[in-house]
Amino acid sequence: MNPHASPGKSVPAAGAGEDATPALLLPQQQKIVLVMDLVESVRLMAAHEEDVIAAWRGFVAFARDTVLPRNGGRLVKSLGDGIMAEFDSARDGVVAALALQRHFDQANAHLPADRRLYLRAGLNATHVFVDDLDIYGAGVNLAARIASLAGPGETMVTGEVRDQLTAGIDAALEDMGECYVKHVEQPVRAFRVGAAGPRPLLAPQHAGGAALHPTIAVIPFSSRALAHEHLAIGELIADSLIAHLGKTADLKVISRLSTTELRHRAMPVQQVSRQLNADYVLSGSYVATGPALLVTVELAETHDGEVLWSERLAGEVADLLQPASALCHEIASAAHLAILGRAVDQAMHRPLPTLPEQSLLFAGIAGIHHVTKEAFRFSGKALASVIERHPRHAEAHSWLAMWYAIATNRGLVQDAQGIAADLGERARHTDPESAFATTVCGLTKAYFRHDLDGAAQCYARALSLNPNEALAWLYSATLAAWQGRGRDAVAPARRGMELAPIGPLEYYVKSQAGMALMCGGELVEAIAVLRHALRLNASHTATHRALATALTMNGEVEEARGVVRELLRLEPGFTTEIFMRRYTGRDHPHARVLAQALEEAGVPKN
Repeated sequence: MNPHASPGKSVPAAGAGEDATPALLLPQQQKIVLVMDLVESVRLMAAHEEDVIAAWRGFVAFARDTVLPRNGGRLVKSLGDGIMAEFDSARDGVVAALALQRHFDQANAHLPADRRLYLRAGLNATHVFVDDLDIYGAGVNLAARIASLAGPGETMVTGEVRDQLTAGIDAALEDMGECYVKHVEQPVRAFRVGAAGPRPLLAPQHAGGAALHPTIAVIPFSSRALAHEHLAIGELIADSLIAHLGKTADLKVISRLSTTELRHRAMPVQQVSRQLNADYVLSGSYVATGPALLVTVELAETHDGEVLWSERLAGEVADLLQPASALCHEIASAAHLAILGRAVDQAMHRPLPTLPEQSLLFAGIAGIHHVTKEAFRFSGKALASVIERHPRHAEAHSWLAMWYAIATNRGLVQDAQGIAADLGERARHTDPESAFATTVCGLTKAYFRHDLDGAAQCYARALSLNPNEALAWLYSATLAAWQGRGRDAVAPARRGMELAPIGPLEYYVKSQAGMALMCGGELVEAIAVLRHALRLNASHTATHRALATALTMNGEVEEARGVVRELLRLEPGFTTEIFMRRYTGRDHPHARVLAQALEEAGVPKN
């Protein structure tokens, strides 16, 4: 179809040649196409077939005989659970759609929730080919795709329809942003007409895009006893939790200067959200008995007040005075993983076009390091979707570049060097002041281009931008190890672990740091760190490889062989030849020492 053809132009019908007669020509016209269907029609029909059929027939008659004629519409087709209609004007189409949406209101008021009938509608302005029975064209299909973005009782329109309406006069309009719909390559700008339904699929997207990181507020914990000497403990807990949570780039943490005022206030989390603009609230209470401490903690989502995680934990008051409180580390880690789990759960159970960017990005980050291949592959799709919606989002480009690096290391993709390196460069050029993007660009240079000098320059630049960029320290350590400068790898490896104590990358950080410590001769520390990494993610084959190597080099060959048996179970066919091919430091003499240690532990040579 020629999108620039003028209304009334005719084209040959299917199968017609140059000699086609006028009777075989289809006129092309500019129309507003409305598609409406019954939400959950299959379930409703299966449970209450006769009632639903009777209600639907009444709806079609109402549409055909009353609403469409009144608004200049024509019923093109009626199926068992949907209708298609055409209009000459956007205003008429929208007025008709909203009138049809109200058809079931009276009946629904007397029905239980699981039997109520709701419609969803989509309208698009497009050129169509018309005959007596139907209308044809890609724009017709787009109306149906737009309808799929509507929740029960909602009407969605394309930007082309919105441009023909006067907001506030013709209808109330809400910009839902750019959406990706099935079989349409480019994003479609969608607008909701009227109020949101009872279960909306989409949240509105405002100019500048939604924040891609959730915000958490830590409320100072309350004492269950009023002993004066115990009142400061709640502030200590909050301070330590904020310090721990602040070390992950995945969350925005509200300052305690703002949250202290809410201490001892019985305030619903929704009100906290309004006060602080927070997505999550971490709060709790404690009892101190001498040196012993019992803490009850709760993490709630402010949108609906749902408690995502709660726990009672024991500790000691003295622990709160340590720079790295073990108790607060445990609380912060659990809270972070609960938030991450919520975002991933939303992403895995909803279609990508309807997901908020926050869930997509979190699902992508988490899935990169997930045990299952299914979740790992989904993470790549999620990150690609973020980039499609935000082509200049440097962080998403960087995470997808890391995805390709890990996928290559796991043997899940081949020949990804060009893609990953391009993503890394694009991220750095998109945001030259981003330490994270600059760091990942260095990783792609080292891992895919074998440009170790270029990688070193990127890491140095990243640390000049942000001296607390954990991955820049970590990759500086691995770079030193790859270059055979083991002793130079130790300090940056320890610094990287210190700066990234929690989050989905914790096992990855410890795995990389453990390898660097091993190359630096710190075998006992390396083994402890690598064991910790395996406790966090027992399926990460790179950690198994590093631990088997470190154990062998430390004379613990029998345990190393057990680690290798698990490695080969996870990655059958792995050999030291593959190790040498993947290992970025393969050109330095120490690489052969590592390969020989793996062979001694039981890894086949080829």
